[in-house]
Amino acid sequence: MNYGHALRFGLHLPSDTGCGPDRLAEMVDLAEQWGLYLLVVPAGTADDDMDNASDDPPVSHGEPVSRSGLLRHVTPQFAAAARVIRSGAIGWFQLRSVGGAVADVPSDATAYARRDANFSLVVMGGADEVVDRARVRLSPFLDGLCISFETSLRPERIAAAWHPRTLSRLRELKSVYDPECVFGDNFALTPAANHPGGGAP
Repeated sequence: MNYGHALRFGLHLPSDTGCGPDRLAEMVDLAEQWGLYLLVVPAGTADDDMDNASDDPPVSHGEPVSRSGLLRHVTPQFAAAARVIRSGAIGWFQLRSVGGAVADVPSDATAYARRDANFSLVVMGGADEVVDRARVRLSPFLDGLCISFETSLRPERIAAAWHPRTLSRLRELKSVYDPECVFGDNFALTPAANHPGGGAP
């Protein structure tokens, strides 16, 4: 059993929930199977974190802002541009290796385009303008983006994510399987029939 990382929950339940001691014991057993330490204590005791919470207002604000890109090679020039992380404005700078088996699949075979990139880059910060400035500085080295890591919903992000042929094919599929755009959140593609120019992006 590994108690190196304690996972603590404050759980306040009304008396009529039916979640008695036996159910809580099941949760403890389940946590131990995953090497976690779950301690069940009565509300109001010294070990109850809820009673120890500060009355000060929260100081955090907003949602994280993220931008992404695909990178073929890490060069000295890219490394120099990546010094934006020293500004303190970028709280997250992730360079993830892809390539390998990803590159074994033709780039136009699936919705995952630009498979010849060897790295995926994600930068995060607290303000759009700050993260955009960092992305602009890095953009000469990047090709496309990973749409799952984009918090900006500007329409041009869609064109940057996929090659024109792939995007056209995705719009055709949207026309067949979701013509009413039921799945319309985030980067929802418009069906080909509703898009200016038909299937063209």
